[in-house]
Amino acid sequence: MNITFTNISNLFLILTAIVSLIYYKKYKNTPLKYIVYYLWYAVLLEVGANVLRNVLGMYNAWWYNIGINIELVFYLVIFYQYISNKKTKKLILIGGVFYESFFLINYLFLSESWNTYQVFPFTFAGLVLIIAIFMFFLEMFQSDKVLYIGKYLIFWIGLGLLFYNVIPMPLLIGKYFYLEKNYSSSIIVFINGIQYVGNLLMYVSFIYGFIWSSMTYKSS
Repeated sequence: MNITFTNISNLFLILTAIVSLIYYKKYKNTPLKYIVYYLWYAVLLEVGANVLRNVLGMYNAWWYNIGINIELVFYLVIFYQYISNKKTKKLILIGGVFYESFFLINYLFLSESWNTYQVFPFTFAGLVLIIAIFMFFLEMFQSDKVLYIGKYLIFWIGLGLLFYNVIPMPLLIGKYFYLEKNYSSSIIVFINGIQYVGNLLMYVSFIYGFIWSSMTYKSS
């Protein structure tokens, strides 16, 4: 098997899913209890994408569109549950509903093809998620929970998602928006490399949290 960005990222994803299962008892009574199911779903998503592309010879953007949509909604719901400020929760809810409407309208009516990657809806949802995480961190930093911040699994999940969304987002927008400008292969490889760095940092943050977290976070 050739060592590629994708292979390394998928190995870390599988490792993260395994670790989440091993330490499930730590968080089984929290809103994060479903993350173990999501991570194994993500593993199956990558397996399916690989089969579509390398076995069946099909373009798999539509497959990732479905998977990324589920991913974004899942994490928005998680942080919606953890945030206690009612105004912030309302903004997240509005943002989530707007995103899902944007995604469906763009995907069904505005895209040139059902096999087109939905970069703009996903970018919008990513920004909503980033705001939700920052607002959650702000609540945490303004409470006595900041004294034990490293012991909360949700902190490491949020930090990992920031790595995953903030680091590659500007480059990904450029990649898909200016793809018609015929970027050289070396630039595409660089952009993909940055994206996978974000992936790996997310998985490392998740794994650290699963192993070393020891406290259950409760909203104020």
